[in-house]
Amino acid sequence: MKRSRLGLILALLAISTASGFAQVQPLSGPEFLIGGLGGLASISLSSAGPVARSLLSGTEVRSIVPVRGGWFILSSEGPLFSPDLASFEPRTAGLPSKTLLIEDGSGFSPIRTAVEIKAFAVDPRQNGRMAVMTSSEIWYSDDWGKSWTSLGNSTPIPGYKALSFGPIPGKTDLGLWVSHSMKGLFAREVDGQGSWTGYSAGLPRIYGGGVEETAGFALFPDEKGSWRFALGMSFLGEIYEWDNAKSVFSERFSDGKSFGYVECLAAKNPESLVGVTSDSVCRFPLEQRNGRWSALPDQDMTADFKAAAAEAQKFLGTTDCAALIVPRGGSVEGFRPVVIDESWRLVPPPRSQQAEKALRKQGLYLQTSFLINPQSRKKYFDLITTLGLDSLVIDMKDDSGKLRFTPRSPLLAAQGAVSEPLDLENFVAEAKKRGIYLIARIVVFKDKTLYSWNSAALAVHDGASGKPWQGLRSDARPIEEYWVDPYSPEVWRYNTEIAGEVIDRGFDEVQFDYIRFPTDGNNVAAAIFPAKAEGMDQDGALESFLRYARSSITAPISIDIYGSNGWYRTGSRTGQDVEMLSKYVDVICPMLYPSHFEQTFLAQEPAELRPYRIYRLGTSRNLAIARDRAIVRPYVQAFYLDVSYDRLYYGLQYVRDEVRGLREGANQGMTFWNNSGRYDDVPSMK
Repeated sequence: MKRSRLGLILALLAISTASGFAQVQPLSGPEFLIGGLGGLASISLSSAGPVARSLLSGTEVRSIVPVRGGWFILSSEGPLFSPDLASFEPRTAGLPSKTLLIEDGSGFSPIRTAVEIKAFAVDPRQNGRMAVMTSSEIWYSDDWGKSWTSLGNSTPIPGYKALSFGPIPGKTDLGLWVSHSMKGLFAREVDGQGSWTGYSAGLPRIYGGGVEETAGFALFPDEKGSWRFALGMSFLGEIYEWDNAKSVFSERFSDGKSFGYVECLAAKNPESLVGVTSDSVCRFPLEQRNGRWSALPDQDMTADFKAAAAEAQKFLGTTDCAALIVPRGGSVEGFRPVVIDESWRLVPPPRSQQAEKALRKQGLYLQTSFLINPQSRKKYFDLITTLGLDSLVIDMKDDSGKLRFTPRSPLLAAQGAVSEPLDLENFVAEAKKRGIYLIARIVVFKDKTLYSWNSAALAVHDGASGKPWQGLRSDARPIEEYWVDPYSPEVWRYNTEIAGEVIDRGFDEVQFDYIRFPTDGNNVAAAIFPAKAEGMDQDGALESFLRYARSSITAPISIDIYGSNGWYRTGSRTGQDVEMLSKYVDVICPMLYPSHFEQTFLAQEPAELRPYRIYRLGTSRNLAIARDRAIVRPYVQAFYLDVSYDRLYYGLQYVRDEVRGLREGANQGMTFWNNSGRYDDVPSMK
């Protein structure tokens, strides 16, 4: 794109977020700004083909926000302001940062980097008023981001998704609205000593669960000079409008499906909204029929966007966001820039070679002891063939921390302990002869062996006694779990060494389990972590480990997570933030076991379809939270648990319904889990 043309566009868009809407002069074709892992680019489409130009490199660009007098670029370095898309000024003073430990060849060194900004909002009435949001806190500025003040949070649980200025009951000034993945919507005044108040009336709820997540807001003026306020849903194809007088949301649009989405909802012009739904950009005319809006797919806008994003991927890598500047045909009366900051919905990111290798694998989990004896090994290999499966997950470091192979690495020999080792080379050769894809399960931070090593030097410690920490039951008896310090680079190096060796000796994939912090026990608050670097938090510890593991392992990496962490956008107490994890792993394996959810969760009639619902919706939601960056390959419950639902329904049909659900959901693979090795309830996959 020529600089003169871009300058003209910027000048014309300068008032786009103030009262009223900008008009754009006719151009030869649509113009785009595209952001992604490799930076920021401009894309011009014409009959002669796309023309791409790099505007910013060396940082990941996550969103693009046009404001009066320029642009805000939400990058991996924090908010950047640009008046001309040629110079970029950091606007991060007062915003939080995080600490990561990065291996540089000679050891691990701390670096400070910006905390990821999840959303950005601009007040259209007051020049300079804006806000940003991390996963756990909201920040406000009245000077275009030159300084920031924390507005705290509405709940201490991380998991915020969307942010906007909007009307608040009884107030003439616009306040701030925020959506949380589990707790619903909250709003507060920006100035003064306001507090966050919940406003979720009228919004849909998950059966037996919390308020459904809001993907984003749209604030737009009405014909009376006031403001209308609407929102789209992350996991439902629905739009709701706020009734400020009644303090309730009313449904305006639904695609009629049990799973869908309306992302990037915004005012396109005074008569319609625009958003991303299904696989296209849609317009929502604001005229109502019986209080309802219709959806009109804009095929030209969708096609243009996909063409521009595909061009940008060639040199930006994954493209996560875009600002559509001018539509096909040039000038449109009252046009506003359309910002699509979830562009992966329309143009899925390209998968890595590792992810492609792991895609749609279907298999069993087995404890190592079932595969040591040649007769038992043959029995299970035959079962895999009979069921039409093609993969096997087996412990190479088990739940007690014991290595289930004889290591060659001096580090593993010195720090580890071997128990009933598998004859690795013979086992691998037999499995490969059968065409079985091998996945090595490595239990990471729950490790009794490493916990005891070197006088408990790597263990989590008790802040009161100074001794190695163990969770305590309500009767003060210890829980039989032993945790090593997730902040420790020595622990990271040990587990990565295991992964590297088993890959070198024939495994196809490594799977990290218990990659989380301890959560059980009445004394969790007493746990201290000796290796914790200053300024580091749980997310930073797990990110540092995975970043190191990713740089050291060339094979596919999978990770096991709680089912709830794949269902909601929150790491809660575990640190398992799926959005972060998906940047470093190829496969996410949520344990969506129906027996482990509340027994009323999704148990509406017909109740026997509960396993189907959990796996169809759970895998679809998990894939959306991961932004399609990682494969979702869940563990499937193939065991009975003595809970109320299983007593009524568990059996072969239960497992069949789980499989049908995930195949109608993400459909990217599965692993059946039965710790006892009993797989009589697994249906044929042929």
